Amino acid sequence: MAVANKLVNSNVVGVIGHWNSSATIPASDVYNRTSIPMITPASTNPQVTERGLLNVFRICGRDDQQGKVAAEFALKALKAKKIAILHDKTTYGQGLADEFRKGLGDQNLVVFYDGITQGDKDYRAILTSIKGKAPDLFFFGGIYPEGGLLARQAREVGITAPMLSGDGVIDPVFVEIAGPAANGTYLTFAPDTTKLPAAKEALERYRKKYGEPGPYSFYAFDAANVLLAGISKAATTEGKKVSETIHSVTYDGITGRIQFDQKGDVPKIQYVVWITRNGKFEEYWRPEKE
Repeated sequence: MAVANKLVNSNVVGVIGHWNSSATIPASDVYNRTSIPMITPASTNPQVTERGLLNVFRICGRDDQQGKVAAEFALKALKAKKIAILHDKTTYGQGLADEFRKGLGDQNLVVFYDGITQGDKDYRAILTSIKGKAPDLFFFGGIYPEGGLLARQAREVGITAPMLSGDGVIDPVFVEIAGPAANGTYLTFAPDTTKLPAAKEALERYRKKYGEPGPYSFYAFDAANVLLAGISKAATTEGKKVSETIHSVTYDGITGRIQFDQKGDVPKIQYVVWITRNGKFEEYWRPEKE
């Protein structure tokens, strides 16, 4: 909220952000009051766009899409029969965990469901409780600092079941924290943008200046270009007119064709499952086409 108010007071004409849903949702209310267009490259909670705000857009997927794919993977690929679910009590983490749980359908599969406190350093007590349920999979809704600790400490208390999580855990810091326990962790995310044909030139420029791109670097790049395209087509920086124009823009970016629905979402976002191997993240599994 403080950052959003600062940007409004600085008379910005558009915002690319924010990173997570816990920040994006309250910030978007601030921008909405002054009709400033906001495009988030990384916030996945459905409520970001379900509130019907004209000025709010996202170019990444939603947790109801991501959770469904995670559940399909758990059931069809891993054939899990007993599943433990943890979340970090945030808008993103709990939202993703709930969408995963919903996607499972049969709630008898869930043998454990609880939240942890973000920022804690020792989760061995709750992991020991999970071990007592003998799950063959445990799911975590949250981000990489807690994800790394959970993966490592799960092995320390004797949990052998793999961990499945979401896009918030795909970060090199997760591997640093988890160590060898990161190997075999499954993570839902979009396909590898660095391998898309449209990314080649941008990837070379990015690496020269910044090193390896992060998971959402090219989503942010596309979001900025969509905003600029909206301003150019509207021939003004007046927020309401720019937002209306963005709704009509079709932009072929690095991440694919971007065209927003009435809510401000890009409807056809694909999710796949990645695996952590030897300290790297690799694409592992794709869902059956509908």
